[in-house]
Amino acid sequence: MFLKGLQDGGVPIKFSSWHTFIFSTAGASNVNLQVQERSRSVKALFTMQRRQPYLMTTDSGATFFDTGATANTMNNYQWRIGGRYFPAQPVQNSLALGGAVTNGGCEAYVELQKALNVVGDYRLSTSANVLRWGLGRASASITPASGTATADNELDYVCNQSKYTSLTASNGSPTYAYVSQAAANATGNTFCGNVGSACYASAIDLETSNGVEISGLNAEEQSDISFIANWSAAQTVNYNLEVYSYFDAMIILRENNVLELIQ
Repeated sequence: MFLKGLQDGGVPIKFSSWHTFIFSTAGASNVNLQVQERSRSVKALFTMQRRQPYLMTTDSGATFFDTGATANTMNNYQWRIGGRYFPAQPVQNSLALGGAVTNGGCEAYVELQKALNVVGDYRLSTSANVLRWGLGRASASITPASGTATADNELDYVCNQSKYTSLTASNGSPTYAYVSQAAANATGNTFCGNVGSACYASAIDLETSNGVEISGLNAEEQSDISFIANWSAAQTVNYNLEVYSYFDAMIILRENNVLELIQ
């Protein structure tokens, strides 16, 4: 049957892969990124903000919710594909429309679960929590030993969460305490803090079925794909927005060791 398949059109081998697109924030508070994706079946799209270039003393894997001034937030995001918007209404990340107080990124977290196909799957555990997801910059910078001062949550369990600032004064910004053996204000485990590095992604699920077959959005037929995002304050320069496109692909194995890639 395998040999017959080679002769009658080839044996399909389905798999999934990624395309990456990198943009600079350019210190803007609003972005409209044109993503040049032309795959036939795009399953999901993810956008993450990361430091560029990286610092040796910080976590290069941190992905930030907001890098603007302290006491600000990411307001919303949405994808425009062709003439349609995904989701139909922007994903709201602030308590009030256009406000500067985060709502914890709850809607964005649900969108990420949809894109990862893990909604309601309690068999899985994750280290993402309210201390890492959907929070902006801290109320004061932390300077680790032999490191560079930073107000971003990128020190990977070096700090403890000590409090949040007043909503009226500083919009509920987190306040961190640097954990060291000599620190008098260390409030947690003596070996490490309880605050992992920031993790956040602006995601959208584009699958039209359960994902077993090729079931994503056909980007070949779309005029353009755009990522639209708004923050309550300008983002810091030297940060990039990285867009990851998760797409279906297929290799057709034919007679005489001929391979044809379809994506």
